[in-house]
Amino acid sequence: MEKNNIYTTDGKVKHLSSEENINTKLGKIIGKKFIEYRKTWDSANNFETVTDFPLFLHIDMNQTCNYKCPHCIIAYPEEVAGYYEGKYLGFEDFKKIVDEGSEYGCPSISPQGNNEPFLIKDLYKYIYYAHQKKFIDIMLNTNASALTAKRSQEILDSGLTRMRFSLDAFTQDTYEKVRVGSLPLDKIIENIEIFLNLKEKGGYKLPVTGVSFVKMKQNEHELDGFINFWKDKVDMVSIQTFTPPTRNIEKYKKFYATEQLADSEPITEFKCVQPFQRVVISNQTIAPCCVNFNKDLTIGKLGKDTIHEAWHSKKMNEIRNLHKEGKFYLDKTCKDCVNLIYPNNKILEAR
Repeated sequence: MEKNNIYTTDGKVKHLSSEENINTKLGKIIGKKFIEYRKTWDSANNFETVTDFPLFLHIDMNQTCNYKCPHCIIAYPEEVAGYYEGKYLGFEDFKKIVDEGSEYGCPSISPQGNNEPFLIKDLYKYIYYAHQKKFIDIMLNTNASALTAKRSQEILDSGLTRMRFSLDAFTQDTYEKVRVGSLPLDKIIENIEIFLNLKEKGGYKLPVTGVSFVKMKQNEHELDGFINFWKDKVDMVSIQTFTPPTRNIEKYKKFYATEQLADSEPITEFKCVQPFQRVVISNQTIAPCCVNFNKDLTIGKLGKDTIHEAWHSKKMNEIRNLHKEGKFYLDKTCKDCVNLIYPNNKILEAR
């Protein structure tokens, strides 16, 4: 994984790949329909296209995890009023979402948000249902703690396109600090290696695999070791920018990586691509992005609104226009999100 194989779509997550772009590899495996979908994705990311239906359905089926990581919203229910409210989504809810997406030819889906997906019983059935409904890019992130050999085989046969293992550490000492409540790191690595070995022995081309590392003060010294350990084992290594899970920036400053706290030029124009790519569905709420620290930025409700209606709602169009014009600061949620990502930013609201 050389430096010229680093790419990003939003500046917040950098992917190191053995291919120039992991999507090049997927295009070779899946073919023309995947290549055309990614061309549309790139056009949406460049604010050139607003599709008739979102390109990606990001579904937070529930808010449960067996870890309590200090950089994740799951660890702080008392600080996120509203996040845990409402009905969790089950398989029947998932099927309805998938059916609507399939009707509009939606290409991409993830049945997982801020949770551990393998705590969902029969998770492979969710993935297989989306695969049968012609979704071509189906994604999962997991901490790999519940990834047994049996479940690995089920996932390999499910039609999953991408599997990413969230680790955030290279040594046990750091792992137990940033992945609170975890199994020992060597057990997690063993689970991942079982999956990778089953994939190789079975001759599976998919899913492509990756590991992720949220770069923080507590683990930044291990980044090079992490990359070197995993670069020849998986297809991709992802380095994520730390973002506090709530608005309480002072509480989370101790987690910011050194470079995040460095002085920088004020950001006067930040354009978020998410409202041009996706909707995020949590409990019964449809939202334009993955921000989860308040209830204000919503565009619809399941049972009341279709996803298509929410995608074309007045609120969604307003959010897209703000970001296309670089005026993110006119929406409080967007402004707070940018300030959390760039803690030393001083936004110039008047130019």
